[in-house]
Amino acid sequence: MRLTRRGLAPLIAGLTLGRAQAQEAWPNRPLRAIVAFPAGSGTDSLARFYAERLGRSLGQPVTVENMGGANGAIATRAAARAAPDGTTLFFGTVSTHAANPNLLRDPGYDPIADFAPVSLISINALALLVRADFPATDLAGFLAEARARPGQLNHGVGNAGGIAGAHLLAAATGIRTEQVTYRGTPAAMTDLLGGRLQYMVVDLGPAVAHLRAGSIRALAVTTAQRIELLPEVPTLQEAGLPGFDFASWNAVWMPARTPPAIIDRLNREIVAIGDSAEAKRFMASLGIASTTSTAAALGAYNVAELARWARIVAEAGIAQE
Repeated sequence: MRLTRRGLAPLIAGLTLGRAQAQEAWPNRPLRAIVAFPAGSGTDSLARFYAERLGRSLGQPVTVENMGGANGAIATRAAARAAPDGTTLFFGTVSTHAANPNLLRDPGYDPIADFAPVSLISINALALLVRADFPATDLAGFLAEARARPGQLNHGVGNAGGIAGAHLLAAATGIRTEQVTYRGTPAAMTDLLGGRLQYMVVDLGPAVAHLRAGSIRALAVTTAQRIELLPEVPTLQEAGLPGFDFASWNAVWMPARTPPAIIDRLNREIVAIGDSAEAKRFMASLGIASTTSTAAALGAYNVAELARWARIVAEAGIAQE
């Protein structure tokens, strides 16, 4: 039987419609969002904000799964090994996709080959935080205290942003302090409040309530500009460290080989949420900036950040684990 062009037209149209309907059917079952850090962390707050709104816009529940430990590497391995069937989202950070591959000899995943980028969701300023009873009230006083007590001040880190921030501060000022490593920032914050730690360089999400309560104090922020949450707090540049400009970031990925149509749909949903006035208000309340992107832009940004972290690790003399 011979088919003419006219005879083929309905068949082609039917196949095209079938593909479109199959794509539109996603998602047709519940989704999970793997989070690389514990409940109460800044990444967890962002994931829960997005999960609730994605559940409404996609018509399927999005369940958050926290997998803390190894600076986010445990969760990242699990996400990398998940089936690329459109049911797994991964809320990762600069720690999981730029720092760990430079800090760990074998993180157990490839941040580029094992993941399909979806979108950036935030750029995060860090702050130098001390307890309210710390004897210094500004950077100069803090540095004087640290230099008077070399090796006696403890600082806590719960993610790579905190590790790099603390090392960069030490490299820029010559102070020598002791680092205490935690599974996540909330645990470190508990010890800062309890007096085991004297300071932290950390993203602000887990610190907001304590800043408002007056139990901790911010001496400076790490970005080149002041932030909306703490307009009275100077930048480290303003406080006397010219050129100091450092931020961390959060983003969403899916496992590699997830169908492009699913990535495109999820990107559109995330961008719509992240660009909303509601998201901007929520993130500003955590001291971060809502920042979305195309999937391709996140991929390029990730490659650039890997190179940047290679330089940070080398310049700070941080040994691989």
